Amino acid sequence: MTEYRTLIYTAKKSDAGLMARDVIHREFHLVAHDIASAKYEIEDGITIDGESVMINHTLKEGNVLAVKLMDRPSGKTVPAPGSLTIVFENEDLVVIDKPAGVVVHPSHGHFADSIGNFLAWHYQEEGEIHEVRTMGRLDKDTSGLILFGKSRTVCAHMLKQAEEGLRTKEYLALASGTFESVNGDVDAPISREYEEKMKRVVREDGDRALTHYRVLRQYDGYALLSVTIETGRTHQIRVHMAHIGHPLLGDPIYGTCVSEDQDPEGPKRALLHAYKVSFLLPFKGDRVTFVSPLPEDMRRLCPGFEYSEGDVET
Repeated sequence: MTEYRTLIYTAKKSDAGLMARDVIHREFHLVAHDIASAKYEIEDGITIDGESVMINHTLKEGNVLAVKLMDRPSGKTVPAPGSLTIVFENEDLVVIDKPAGVVVHPSHGHFADSIGNFLAWHYQEEGEIHEVRTMGRLDKDTSGLILFGKSRTVCAHMLKQAEEGLRTKEYLALASGTFESVNGDVDAPISREYEEKMKRVVREDGDRALTHYRVLRQYDGYALLSVTIETGRTHQIRVHMAHIGHPLLGDPIYGTCVSEDQDPEGPKRALLHAYKVSFLLPFKGDRVTFVSPLPEDMRRLCPGFEYSEGDVET
């Protein structure tokens, strides 16, 4: 059975005389493929007051414009059972709290053990059909919040939010050393390392990368930071913190990873956590904010630290 997501908008006085196409673009941010699908593939895919119309139909104040979107399966993602911590879910998207050590989407060597595989299994078990796509990236060993859209339309909508600064993400990180300033910015281009496929370096011929950090707590030899980024380069926070002489604790590539023999209690990953996400619900406009508590390996290194409105800003 085909499932649909229906978007509804009631025309205002200022919309009178506008074509349905223009209002669909403005209010729903639909891509051309979704409009064409609603128009040609779905019965009564575009209606005004319940009557099927063409996209050049002009609106009157009070008209109810409705557009149907077709839910599609998640491509070639193999459904596989796995643990999921769902923080929030509605008809458009889902927010997952990812543990360290799990990849976000299928990739080489991880064809059936990613969050994407687990979500495909989850919706298969629920009898739901969605074109699930990740909105953002987290490294395998980075814990915290990650968003998945249930359609290309939602992903396009959320991408636009990110570009306009309406969708934000805040990280918490444990970085080595003693910081002289409470606040700092790192504006340094990042490029691929020639000798190592996965490694990134600061280099003049790289892509611009901008990171902001704030010291929340200074401990003996390391600090807890709040970090935001304006660009999304691979390993950006890890590269930038190492570049200024403060590599993340446990970072095996840009810092020092402590082995089990050296210190059974020491960090075994770069201690980075996607703590907070904030965005507008697609097609509704309500702002929502979600947070994920520090995982155990970071929490035990932060004695006395408690979240408060003054510690971490929206």
